[in-house]
Formats: sequence, C-alpha cells, structure tokens
Amino acid sequence: MAQITVLFPVFNGQQYLKETITSILKQTYQDFEFLIFYDGSTDETPNIIRGYNDHRIRVLVNPERLKLSGALNRGLEEARGKYIARMDADDIALPERLNKQVEFLDRNPEVGLCGTYIDMFGETKQRTDIFPKTSIDIRSDALFDCPFCHPTVMIRKDM
Repeated sequence: MAQITVLFPVFNGQQYLKETITSILKQTYQDFEFLIFYDGSTDETPNIIRGYNDHRIRVLVNPERLKLSGALNRGLEEARGKYIARMDADDIALPERLNKQVEFLDRNPEVGLCGTYIDMFGETKQRTDIFPKTSIDIRSDALFDCPFCHPTVMIRKDM
C-alpha cells in the first residue's frame, strides 16, 4: 500500500494537464498512488491521461459527472494511502512537495492537515499567496476565510 494517495479530480483540464501530471510523477517522494478521477471531460483530457504509462496512476471514470465535491468524495472512498494529497488540473507541484509534507506530518502526529503557500502563474498576475502558519492564526483566519489552498493540502486519512 502506498503511503500517499494524490487525489486528482479533473474535468476539462487540458490546458495545464501535462505539466500537472508530470509535476506529480517527478516528485522526490515516490511512495504514492496517483488517483486521477476523470469526471466526464469533453476536451482532450482523457487522451492526455491515456498518454501516461506509470504504475502509480490509477484512473477512475464515473458514468455521469459528479462535479468537484462528488468526485472528491468518491476519491476519498477509493484512496488507499495513509495521507491524502490534493491536486487540481491547473496546478504544478514543486518537486519536494510530497516529501516535505510527509516529513512534517510524520514528525507532528497531532497535526491532521498541512498546506503550502502558492505562486500564481499563467494568465493571472504573478504573485505569491501566503497562508497562515500557526495554529492560532489558522483558527482566526478560518472564521472569515479558508486558511488553506485546497490543492496544496495533505491530510491524514484516519482523522
């Protein structure tokens, strides 16, 4: 059983899909399953996914579109890893993302979730979005906003 499940629902994500998938497959941490949930795309997404031949990739196809929350819920049911790492089709993970997050969670068993800052790219203005780091800052921020960028989180499956 893999230590991590990278949970990756995708719908019409062809624009950055190759870069996204490659960024996960080239992680320095290799003990993961890459659960790609193909959610009824009408673009080239299915062909791009079929272009990869890697034993860590497991593709789920749903007969009808579940949308993001439904796809995530189904993915959580299918996930085999101790940790769940999220990824979206328009994001690129730095090579040590999984390694750093697993090391952090292994060192801090009382922590159930961790995330990262994000560097915006593409059609948006180049910038870094900084999220709260301390428990008190996370709790305070959660009163008004989501204190984590969803596709950067890693959570313990058993919490």
